[in-house]
Amino acid sequence: MPCSREGIVHRRSPQASALTLLGSPVRRYIVDILANLPLTPTDAEPHSRREGLTAAQLSLRLGLHVTTVRFHLDQLVAGDLLRAHDKRVGVGRPRRHYAINPGSLGEVRRPDAYRLLADLLADSLDTGSEPDVRFNAEEAAERWVARNEGALIPSELGTAPARTPGRFLAKVGGLIDLMERWGYESAVRTTDAGRTAHIEIAHCPLRELALRNPAVACGVHRGLLRAALAALGETETEIGLRPFTDSDPCVARITSHAAFTVPEGEL
Repeated sequence: MPCSREGIVHRRSPQASALTLLGSPVRRYIVDILANLPLTPTDAEPHSRREGLTAAQLSLRLGLHVTTVRFHLDQLVAGDLLRAHDKRVGVGRPRRHYAINPGSLGEVRRPDAYRLLADLLADSLDTGSEPDVRFNAEEAAERWVARNEGALIPSELGTAPARTPGRFLAKVGGLIDLMERWGYESAVRTTDAGRTAHIEIAHCPLRELALRNPAVACGVHRGLLRAALAALGETETEIGLRPFTDSDPCVARITSHAAFTVPEGEL
């Protein structure tokens, strides 16, 4: 097994898909715990994201036998989602720690994107018919936004429905900022005198899933967009999605059906 001078062990398996690995609830919890460790140690959490945790420490947090935890850790290291490194503490053998691999999950770079995948991805998968899969994925995304609304939605945008194209575009801008935190990269344009926003998603943390199972990915996207807009007070909206293809990006079309009665200059 190759090991760098720093004691970091690298094990890659091209067959180990990140999306498949996160289908296990235990592995999702492990990724979630490690991705949300603080950048620097605190009184409440003495372990940093770079340092990570040992299998024994994770077993205590998960309430699982350490052998079970090690099995899942080995899978995540093999899939390049985690890195393993040895840290010497006092005398005796060094202890193996596991931390999030900064380059894992393809191009996903943000901890919030890790959390989005860990919380949503496998919860959205279903073995039923395609409409049921889409419906369950959409509901899972809406529940996730509802649980995290306080930390996600910027208070300065307010919750009053937009009554001008400018205010509606400001709400869409807040949505774009939120999507960037989740690992999306997108551009927006408007039509219909500002009533419709077209969001072209150039990079999506769910792209692999979108290409393999567009029903699930579109359900997640629709649920995230609908719940975030509702939290911003925009409940009278219609959301349309054009899924990813090998050559074309995903495009979300958001149309407001609210009455724009207040002139822009009176806001």
